[in-house]
Amino acid sequence: DLLRLTDNFNQGQAAPYVEFVHTAMRDNMPWDKFAEKLLSAQGSGWDDNNGAVGYFIRDKGMELDNLSNTMRIFLGERMECAQCHDSPFNKWERMDFYELAAFTAGQNEINKGAWDSVWRDVRNAKEERSDFGELVRWLGDNVHYATLGGGGAGRIKLPNDYQYSDGDPGEMIGGKTPFGKRIRTSDRKHDGESRKEFAEWMTGPENERFTAIIVNRMWERIMGNGIFEPVDEYIEPEKTITPGLMRYLVTLMRDELKYDLRAFQHVLLLTRNFQFAANPEAFEAGMPQAFNGRQIERMSAEQIWDSLVTLTAGDPDKLPKRKFSDTIYYKNRPVLVGQKTMSQLSRELISIKNPGEYRSYVNQLLNDIKSPGKGKKNMDMMSGGGRPGPVKGLARASELASPAPENHLLREFGQSDRILIDSGTKEANMAQVLEVMNGHVEKMVVSNSNAAVYKALEDGTTDRDKVRFLYYSILSRPPNDGEMTMLMRDVIDGSRDSYRNLVSALVSTHEFIFIQ
Repeated sequence: DLLRLTDNFNQGQAAPYVEFVHTAMRDNMPWDKFAEKLLSAQGSGWDDNNGAVGYFIRDKGMELDNLSNTMRIFLGERMECAQCHDSPFNKWERMDFYELAAFTAGQNEINKGAWDSVWRDVRNAKEERSDFGELVRWLGDNVHYATLGGGGAGRIKLPNDYQYSDGDPGEMIGGKTPFGKRIRTSDRKHDGESRKEFAEWMTGPENERFTAIIVNRMWERIMGNGIFEPVDEYIEPEKTITPGLMRYLVTLMRDELKYDLRAFQHVLLLTRNFQFAANPEAFEAGMPQAFNGRQIERMSAEQIWDSLVTLTAGDPDKLPKRKFSDTIYYKNRPVLVGQKTMSQLSRELISIKNPGEYRSYVNQLLNDIKSPGKGKKNMDMMSGGGRPGPVKGLARASELASPAPENHLLREFGQSDRILIDSGTKEANMAQVLEVMNGHVEKMVVSNSNAAVYKALEDGTTDRDKVRFLYYSILSRPPNDGEMTMLMRDVIDGSRDSYRNLVSALVSTHEFIFIQ
């Protein structure tokens, strides 16, 4: 949600980027290294361990919007307004924004001139639907679109509508950092490495904002609310309501844990504040927290889904996981298996600068794909392998399509559409009630005789034992005396349906849906 991670970009291939993010989170890549890779990567996304280029490709053609998002995500600075005019809400001026934009300017697709020329010829000849034309289009979307050339120009032209006295419309300006370590780039020559300089500046030890923002995001993740709110609007530690705590956590994250988010999360989970029962009282903005328990809140859509998956399948980690493959898939089938991979195809194509040579390459590629013998070999080698991509069906939310399709339980319970940063919601609505009563929840768990939760019934010898097992499975606690008495009197009669009614009731409770 933070990175607006989607399985498909506007028109191109996002699989390498999705795989990079998943691998980085699974391997617990330090946050500063993760951010630095996103901001400085260049080349083809299909190259080994180079999916990070997808961070900029995600917003291709909207480099200025990407910069606004970058400053918000990693530094907690809201510069959206300064893209068009001096901000009325904070100190940022339009010149500040463009001086930063200079560091990330100069992005382009690698050696796409040959493709552009061939595609222009295809369109002029109205051959877009020919075999050759369709392959050229596919190469543009799946190979060239997934490349990022230019390590940063280090300079940028002010827009034609620039309206302030500190610059002229169309004037070329160099890059300049507004805080932390002072870095400048020339307005007279192309830098070529300014994105790397920008990444090092952002994640460097002098830039306390970088550490403070991830500390605050992690605190909100565990405790329900940030030390300062909103979590993505930086406040100096001395101006927060708990300056000592903020300074300590920043030092801990940066100097001791070296941006190990898993270790930092472990520290927060061991605090008394987290181990207290959830606090039902709403925190007041700007008021000192009593640190008497995390803010009570509903689980996120992903947490609810994963909880239901656990009740259905038992151990969700044993379920299928999304797959990433370097195999070339053309028109939904694997081709040239054992002969050429996407990374090889990408390297060969982006090295071609001559349109005639490019056309010859595509013709040969088309002949190879059409070869009957090779096609049979391709299918034989891929039999049983399955197409790469997200899982369809029962799996953890992280293994499903991102975002999930409309009307999926995840979307009904507020999963982000991945268009805006952190746009997921935990607000209630009528669709959620219907999902619980007769939608996904009913089908996945309540009416599913094979659901793992019903295996608890096999371990119980008496009705009371079976009720206790169901309570432990769903609410992680036994029923109290009043609940047990009521259930034995009014609900449980020993039949399968009576236990279904109990499961339906328990998964509908706030105790199940809210983090206690």
